[in-house]
Amino acid sequence: MKIVVLSGKGGTGKSCVASAIALELGHCILVDADVDCPNQFLLFKGKEKSRDTFSASKLAVIGNNAPVCRDYSKVCEFGAITLEGGKLRIIETRCEGCGACGIAFPELEIKLVPKNSGEIMVSETAGFPLVYGRLIPGEAGSGKVVFEIKRITQEIVSRRGIPDILIDAPAGIGCPVIAAVSGSDHAIGIVEPTPASIANLERALEVVRHFSIPYSIVMNKQGISEKYEKEIIQRFGGLLAARIPYDENVPRMLASGTPPSLGKGPAARELKKMAKKLIRLIRQKETQD
Repeated sequence: MKIVVLSGKGGTGKSCVASAIALELGHCILVDADVDCPNQFLLFKGKEKSRDTFSASKLAVIGNNAPVCRDYSKVCEFGAITLEGGKLRIIETRCEGCGACGIAFPELEIKLVPKNSGEIMVSETAGFPLVYGRLIPGEAGSGKVVFEIKRITQEIVSRRGIPDILIDAPAGIGCPVIAAVSGSDHAIGIVEPTPASIANLERALEVVRHFSIPYSIVMNKQGISEKYEKEIIQRFGGLLAARIPYDENVPRMLASGTPPSLGKGPAARELKKMAKKLIRLIRQKETQD
């Protein structure tokens, strides 16, 4: 069973919900697909089993770096070519790997080589394996990294016979979200009672509906706006599976590196109830299908 947790907007409590479900599932593998800003490794500390670099883009490398008598830098739209001491140099952080420089000036013998885009880690926590990636700041290709994370996850599942995969998707609706959502059996949308969260979840659910994936909704931070809580209820009706109250204990737990569902207070209690209920509902639907 593959479950993906998404929100559309960042900061809605998606990782809190995912951590609670992971703890309730127990025998699962947790995937943090937010490669731009992973955080599940802060909540679930464990022994690192592997760390591999990943290439999602190309880098131009000058083959013939003889002194030049003219300025080649203007051909690069990204300002990645600079002239220093009569020789050309590629600024790696600016190079997009488009290859325009090599086409315009074949005498430079420019080649495109794989560029280090980030790392993918696998760790063994106290309860389950955790797979996550970290993209180098400024690097593109987050969708490709998520696909690679899912491939590594599937290898672990096949090797160890783990029945459930739980994916903590990134915010937004872009390539990494599409990569995280595709192939899932059930999606859980997290929304808070704010206009931005409601609008962004609706956009994220368009991705879910595109793949014909059944979904449930969880309202987080209940109590901060009666007006928008009513709007959420009106919009999602019977799909609303749980409501988590606003609780200042949650940020305190997160700051201490502890999953909020392990704490005390109304949010912790409801997170535990929510996890049990959602797993039961998803398994019932899976059995019916």
